[in-house]
Amino acid sequence: MPTESSICNLALGKLGGAGDVLNGNAFIDSIDGTDKVSSWLKLAFPRIRRRVISNLAVMECPFRSTVRFADLGAEVSSLPEIGQYQYAFNLPGDCLAVVMQFNENFTATRNASRGSQSNISPITYKWDMIANKAGNGKLLLTDTLSNVAGTSAFIEYAIDTPKTGGFTEEMIDCIATLLASEVAPVIGRDMEASARMLAQYINIAIPNAQRANQYGFNNRVRQVPDFSGGRSSGVTPRLASDLGTYVDAAGNRRAIF
Repeated sequence: MPTESSICNLALGKLGGAGDVLNGNAFIDSIDGTDKVSSWLKLAFPRIRRRVISNLAVMECPFRSTVRFADLGAEVSSLPEIGQYQYAFNLPGDCLAVVMQFNENFTATRNASRGSQSNISPITYKWDMIANKAGNGKLLLTDTLSNVAGTSAFIEYAIDTPKTGGFTEEMIDCIATLLASEVAPVIGRDMEASARMLAQYINIAIPNAQRANQYGFNNRVRQVPDFSGGRSSGVTPRLASDLGTYVDAAGNRRAIF
């Protein structure tokens, strides 16, 4: 079972260990340790975890363990901060990031269905999320009443998940890689090492998590954009094959999958 300490050590391992500042020990004994590396990791870990969860949520491809749905209830009225929007609703206290606002009927249809549902697409709406004036909560701003009763807003949102036991391999790798990019200076690595880990997070860890999360949500297509040709094709790129190639009847060379 993954723990905060093991994920932190995975981050340190991506940088070759922290022996230079841990008296020759490559890894920390515990995130609750008193040395400077452990102390920094304990401070940074919750922030990095929330950032990873939010990054996937705003891509509309959240980790399954973080997903929640909510009918936001009564409208909040007479708020000067709603600006151009017609309606404002209080978001749940555990809302870390809104994934999307859509019609509640889509959730009912999806939950009642079986098998491949890639042909079912939600109707999504324009929305915005801001802090409330008191600074103790968040508001969803929208022009659309999208719950079944037509009186409120229905949303999919992501929560923070501190319990590491439910983390997927992709989530662990995302957290460890982003953590490595930020802990690098603490253990004496240069900015090049930090930048290398950040690039790995953006170009490898996040796309891998997107693919895995899309596979988990087989109820609608959450495509990973392919930017290999400079523009998104709207199709998830196929990975290179290690099985070799063959020539088809038309004389075209193709990879074996």
